[in-house]
Amino acid sequence: MTLRNRSFIAALVALLVVSLSPIGRTDPARPMIVRVHVADAEQAGYLFEGFDETHNHSHGEIELLLWPGDLARLDALGMDYEIVIEDLYAHDQAEAARPKPMLSLPGPNRSDYRHLEDYNTEMKQLAKKNPGLVKLFALPRPSLEGRKIFGVEIASNVKETATDGRPVFYIDAIHHAREWPAAEYTMLFIHHLVESYGKDREITSLLRRMRVISIPIVNVDGFDYSRRSPAQVSLLGAGNGFEGYWRKNRRSFTGATAPVVQKNPDAYGVDPNRNYAYLWGDQQGGSSGTLFSQTYRGEAPFSEPETQNVRDIILGRNIVGDITNHTYQATVLRAGGGNAPEDDLLEAIGAKMAAILGYENNGSVGYPTTGTTDDYAYSTTGALGFTIEHGSQGFHPAYDREVGAFWKEHMEAFEVMLGVTANPKYHSVIKGRVAGGAATLTLTKTFKTPLSPGNPTGEKSFTETIKRKLETQPDGSFEWHLGPSDRPYEKKHESYTLKIDGGSGVETIQVHVERGQVLNLGTIKL
Repeated sequence: MTLRNRSFIAALVALLVVSLSPIGRTDPARPMIVRVHVADAEQAGYLFEGFDETHNHSHGEIELLLWPGDLARLDALGMDYEIVIEDLYAHDQAEAARPKPMLSLPGPNRSDYRHLEDYNTEMKQLAKKNPGLVKLFALPRPSLEGRKIFGVEIASNVKETATDGRPVFYIDAIHHAREWPAAEYTMLFIHHLVESYGKDREITSLLRRMRVISIPIVNVDGFDYSRRSPAQVSLLGAGNGFEGYWRKNRRSFTGATAPVVQKNPDAYGVDPNRNYAYLWGDQQGGSSGTLFSQTYRGEAPFSEPETQNVRDIILGRNIVGDITNHTYQATVLRAGGGNAPEDDLLEAIGAKMAAILGYENNGSVGYPTTGTTDDYAYSTTGALGFTIEHGSQGFHPAYDREVGAFWKEHMEAFEVMLGVTANPKYHSVIKGRVAGGAATLTLTKTFKTPLSPGNPTGEKSFTETIKRKLETQPDGSFEWHLGPSDRPYEKKHESYTLKIDGGSGVETIQVHVERGQVLNLGTIKL
């Protein structure tokens, strides 16, 4: 054992004593931002597990959001750090007190961040005013506090979902409640598409060849709690990131909701972006099994309604490209953490978006993360997935300095993924014609998604099923855009089961199709 590691272990013993002692008078009663200098992966892993990290890291440094009591614990470790913001609430209050200029943006002009009801109202209005282009939908599972979770689908002839096999771009935000700019950019993109259709030739063409599905607020309970909370910290919240900096969903010990305010008063929360099945339950420090950790992964994969809803879209629709939006590291991240089998392809697409945004183009946030959205979509369906960590000014920077200053670049970066999604060379196509006329096609594949070794469930994998349907044209012809039948990390070939049900009979065939391949099945006789 090295001397440095011995010193670190000794510091951990001291830290336990501090943790069991009352908070000292010198420990600030308000949260603060610090940058900690780390010597190795062991130190980094401990900070990720035991503290609230912001993602805004650099080589050899980790930025932490310290809650009351955390400074004493950090001091006990004996690690060097610098204070970036001594009183985060005072800093945010000063930012909030600045004049808020009215900004001309896609959708309604704004001067500040939306609330949950703003998002829902705007999506409903867009669907009502543009019935051929925008379809509002409520996800099948409400939140833990009983709220409906809404999204929109955008495409020409949008209601003809069952009769075309167009590829789908999926974009969401607010897995993490406090990351307000991420939702703003997602909502602005919805407005941008609607306002550009019929006026911008490229976007109009794309929306005729593809679909966009968007959920601006995945974690509605957490976001509503964060957005409505005052700039202060409660005694209950001091150790768990309460108030405006709440990160997780609102999973609680009792599930007892206060009906007037629609809040679970005893919530501890699950991190939805650690709750997806792929490699869930790791022992690397990328997620946590501790209830009050900011990266608590839940008791099992897909234990939370938020992730179940997103999973069903990924497995049930023709998702071939996706972006999930977060803050804040000014980075475009890609599925696989830089180690995906198709990392050259993912890196090249990420580079285009990063160049537009002026961001870094990186494989990972700087440490292992498992159970995440883009990794799940890529590992199960081959969808080309990205996480964008927006901005570098904090979770709630002044609206004009963040959203107002950079929204145009974000629209352009998102449009890169529109082009990728619509281009068959980036996914797969199955086409053909059913003899005898119209038929119903059902495509399925059942597989096992690997979990991390040593995960708390004791299981090695999680069984899942892709199931999608398509109605052919009246003459029996069809063209179905979807991900390749091979999962990227599997070494052996996999096939879809395609069932064709027509007026003259039923036929079931096995279909293997690779990325970039257009597979013509010819005339299928039943």
